[in-house]
Amino acid sequence: MTTINTVKAYINRLCVEAGADPQKIYSAKNDAWYFARGSSTLEVFFTAYETDDKSERIFLRCFSTIYPIPIDLAKRQELYHVALEINARNMGVKVGIMSDKGFVYAIGERDIEGMDYAEFVTLVSDVAYWADHLDDLLKSRFGEPETNLN
Repeated sequence: MTTINTVKAYINRLCVEAGADPQKIYSAKNDAWYFARGSSTLEVFFTAYETDDKSERIFLRCFSTIYPIPIDLAKRQELYHVALEINARNMGVKVGIMSDKGFVYAIGERDIEGMDYAEFVTLVSDVAYWADHLDDLLKSRFGEPETNLN
């Protein structure tokens, strides 16, 4: 059984292997860790929900902003179209929005049950890779962002 403490140990191990201080990348305010890769910052955190049988499933989620949601409706529509294409073509990551935050995100998540260190590293690495790649792709397609909805 993989616990939150086990995954926290994975996070610490990854930090040590990368030469980072786990305490410096952790935000107690957000209860999340922040990793940088290229032009992207990856937010890693736990979330849970109660199942129908009243048990709890715990997930590790990784988010990275990749582009602001445009104010212009035509650009926004085109961006959403491109995001759906990205979801259909790229493996290991999905693209989604958080309207209240005003950004398109690269998102990866996995139930921690049975997660080993290699699976953890793959999840974090996949989202970091795609976020760095996709923000460049969207900037080349839509230009440097001027603003977002917030």
